[in-house]
Amino acid sequence: MSNPVEATQISTHGRNRDDMRRDAKSLLNRLRSIQADAAFVSEISDLFPQFPVIANERCGTWYVHPSKIHKPGVYFKSTDGHTGIWDFNLRRYNPHLITTIIKHGGCIIVDSTRKGKRVPDALSKTIPIWCATINNAVRKCALQNQVAQKNEGGGVTTGGQTSEKDRDESSMSKTTAEKPTTTRSRLASDLASGGIEDDSEIEEAEAAALLTPALNDNSWDTRYHSLPSLISRSEHVQIADKIEGFAEKLMRFTDMKPLTTKLLKPIRPIWLTPQSFLLRHDLPDYSQCAFLPVICLSASRVVQDGMEERDGYLYVQGSGDDEEMWSRGLKPELFWENEEYLLEEGISPAECERRAEEVVREAKRKLMEKSRHRQEQLHERKKSSGKDDYGHGVVEGGRVHFTPSMELCSEIKPSSIWIGNNASGRIPDCWEAGFDMVINCGAEIKRHPLCEFSINDGQGEARSHVTVLGGAGQGGAQATLCVLQKHQWIAIDGESSMTGEQLDSLPARKEGDKDYYYLHLPIAEGKKGQHQLLAMINMAIKAVHLMFATNNKDNNASQETRKPRILVHCQQGMDRSVGISLALLVSCFDETTGVYSGSGSDIGGDGSAKATASKEMIQRRLFQIMSHRLAARPSRATLKMVNTFFMSPTDPPPAKYKS
Repeated sequence: MSNPVEATQISTHGRNRDDMRRDAKSLLNRLRSIQADAAFVSEISDLFPQFPVIANERCGTWYVHPSKIHKPGVYFKSTDGHTGIWDFNLRRYNPHLITTIIKHGGCIIVDSTRKGKRVPDALSKTIPIWCATINNAVRKCALQNQVAQKNEGGGVTTGGQTSEKDRDESSMSKTTAEKPTTTRSRLASDLASGGIEDDSEIEEAEAAALLTPALNDNSWDTRYHSLPSLISRSEHVQIADKIEGFAEKLMRFTDMKPLTTKLLKPIRPIWLTPQSFLLRHDLPDYSQCAFLPVICLSASRVVQDGMEERDGYLYVQGSGDDEEMWSRGLKPELFWENEEYLLEEGISPAECERRAEEVVREAKRKLMEKSRHRQEQLHERKKSSGKDDYGHGVVEGGRVHFTPSMELCSEIKPSSIWIGNNASGRIPDCWEAGFDMVINCGAEIKRHPLCEFSINDGQGEARSHVTVLGGAGQGGAQATLCVLQKHQWIAIDGESSMTGEQLDSLPARKEGDKDYYYLHLPIAEGKKGQHQLLAMINMAIKAVHLMFATNNKDNNASQETRKPRILVHCQQGMDRSVGISLALLVSCFDETTGVYSGSGSDIGGDGSAKATASKEMIQRRLFQIMSHRLAARPSRATLKMVNTFFMSPTDPPPAKYKS
């Protein structure tokens, strides 16, 4: 028979653990935990002020104060490092990170993980795979350039032709990244062994190693590095065996030649956690190392069961993860702006949640107010200056100029495609900004009255400037293409100011005037939109063919008209717009020059714009998008639908969701 006292103790302990699990989802406990972990991140940042602090989105963003964070962030997923499915994912290449590392001589990447681990897989495996792959690809490219130039009779190469700009950038980066040492004594030993024939070849080899450090096999480290306390020897060997294949895959999709002269040292991961032993008065001087450090900083302290009672709150390991479960709409920027208000001394969990909801409501109100104020400013500025101003960008000489952040929209060079968020596609700002066609991929984005295709909510006579393309979007909504000339929409003031009667009495079209296009594809967000996107790809391709065919009919059209700019946007410019843009790049634009390569001749008698493409070609065009649109986060389902459209021999499957 069990001891009643012991049974009571066990029951009480179980009840306490249940309470702790409930408290782990408390907003107050989460924010207190994040605040504690962020103090550690700030401390490490102060110890290495020369390195920018970069958040691994989204979790890592919570742990870096806005005053210290370097933007844009990076996107490395733990799944690419999971046991048995290790990968170098081209969708998460993060090319901008290489530029940052070269400029600063290294960086700090912040992330966190929940209970059970000291370091998340993104830091322990995915980033080390990325580092080794980059190093291997750069060396392979340098060796290929050397062989190619030798075959052309150029002797020992310097990694290909180097422009003045490349040389300037290389010399600038040498202030933070030392040149690898290639000593004359080592070259002399090569001479003695017959590897190099005379002194002139020694000088050429020295010059080659200085301009192309990856050619120096003694100093250029291509090994895969891992943390022995986290990664078993067996797993390490299995990953290391895959690195060469990852490098070859990367080289198929991007030109690594510029990095052979800009990346003067190999990249290597280093790990720090709250449990790390660090001599604060004897810190390593990474400028003297033979590599550029990528400090993988795991912000959270490892505690038993992922939870630990602390003074006044329950510490939750990896609190920033899965923010949808606990944040109540709060975002990292809002939290840090209102840190003192949300975490006031003695505040209760209920009051903290109430204040968080208040902060979120106020932020939304300010955003709407700012948007209205911006519209008024743009309207007044345009009236007074006669110049089209777009807030983040200005149109000058027919070109759209944006700030370097490219958060609003990004040009997918060398094509005519731009990818943006909802703010970039406002009517009539989008046309005034220099875009000739705007493709709105969001069903949740309210359709502008200008794009309503008939008088009585879709039941009356069709308007002359709107064409119904078909398809079955959210709620059965169809894709519509609105074609207007500037004098027809110039009177529009605001997003919904025109009434139905005004729209039905638009001025007549003028022969020879330029047309502006607005295509609405009502694609739902998430799983419901998967098959809607598949159906709408066809509509987008048809619309682009139509625009180019119309422009090319006019022999007197200017070059600007013959190469129109196309903005594709959804709510955030991350998923649906990327899928539609990918389909357009594959079917309508030349891969090398970016010029329009379709003629519309592939449109069948049933109006379908079916085309074929290889999987590798689709991957190359996706890589093109990811290299220019840093905010792009296409889901696996979106990419699957694009592959299905181009590679499936049968008709697309029927839509699974009707609303």
